Amino acid sequence: MRTVTLLVFTLATISWSAAQTQLTSTPVASPSATVSQTIGLTKVTVIYNRPAVKDREIWGQLVPYGKIWRAGANENTIFECSTDVTIEGKSLPAGKYGLHLLVNESDAEVIFSKNYTSWGSYSYDAAEDMLRVKITPVTSEHFYEWLTYSFDDLTHSATACNLNWGDRQFSFEVGAEVHEIVIASLQNELRDKAGWSWQGWNEAAGYCLQNEVELQLGLNWAARSVFINPNPVNMLTKARINAKVQGIGDPEAEKDAIIASLQTDLDAGNVTWREYNGAANYALGAGRRDQALAWANSAVAMADNMTSKITKVKILKEKEMHQEAEKIKVEAIAQGSNAELNQYGYSLLFSGEVEGAIEIFEANAEKHGHLDPNVWDSLGEGYVKAGMKDKAIKAFKKCLSMDPQPWLRSHSENFLKQLGVKIEEM
Repeated sequence: MRTVTLLVFTLATISWSAAQTQLTSTPVASPSATVSQTIGLTKVTVIYNRPAVKDREIWGQLVPYGKIWRAGANENTIFECSTDVTIEGKSLPAGKYGLHLLVNESDAEVIFSKNYTSWGSYSYDAAEDMLRVKITPVTSEHFYEWLTYSFDDLTHSATACNLNWGDRQFSFEVGAEVHEIVIASLQNELRDKAGWSWQGWNEAAGYCLQNEVELQLGLNWAARSVFINPNPVNMLTKARINAKVQGIGDPEAEKDAIIASLQTDLDAGNVTWREYNGAANYALGAGRRDQALAWANSAVAMADNMTSKITKVKILKEKEMHQEAEKIKVEAIAQGSNAELNQYGYSLLFSGEVEGAIEIFEANAEKHGHLDPNVWDSLGEGYVKAGMKDKAIKAFKKCLSMDPQPWLRSHSENFLKQLGVKIEEM
């Protein structure tokens, strides 16, 4: 009798333990899911469990009206934001929150609780609310068997967080002060590795310029970049921000302000021909040809190379000084390196000057074609653009005959296939 009693007690204990703890891994009825969206630098995440409808009446029955619901299944649905955000225009500090809904027949409240570690809404306490906002549910575009969160209608500073289940959608807007957050992040980053190079300061200044925010701060950052290492990129960034800071409305007057800023930095010294060459190219694009020519002459005087001379050639052509331009162009091509000629040829090709590009590619092939298969590939590409099929095929085959590197071989072969050549029969 004692043995029977002990057996009954043991079985009851095992049965009770099994009901309390699952020791093995098996699928759950409401699987977990995570969805995230980045707004600027702010990451917003919803972690939840997905119940299914299963032919049940959801709204007003499974989810009773007027009662707090965990907005998912099992433990708390978690809403997490990496920075401060706004929910329907109301502030919510960075952090993790238990996400709940109070659903009514025609409206609902979204609740963000400081307690995000509880099971469902059974331990919900209104005293732990961080924020409540009212929303109006709408009919979903289609029926959702499984509860689904998503982020839609993304802009540079906001997104809609949607809960869809059954035939209803509950949506609220999540916003972030993107520029404010980015500026704060940039200030912090410039105290670390980014602040040890001119690129970091220039990139930060470029953000201010592009978005027209904190322009004075951006000008300070650009000036720091130029101080570290003046170059055509950061000098132009600084000049453009300086013009914006001055509040010049007229586009032509703004160009003059940029020219003046560039001149100031050039006069400060510690510059090379590259800075004069970059300034000359800007001035040419701005329609200030005389200033462009003056700066180009300075660049050539400091470094008599193909790049500086080609800039001068472009300016002379704009000033309709064709005879002098042609003379300098011949000199430039004669002294041009393989890389310089190839780069210049592609710049002409991409700008639509196909005939001029072919002239440069042919000159490069004559100078360096015995050493570098790439010059023939480039020439072939120029011929393709010009519709010169036979010459293109000949150039690509010449490239392949020189046993090029795999990437170059693939490039030439792809063009030959487009031209109807059967590679396997070559």
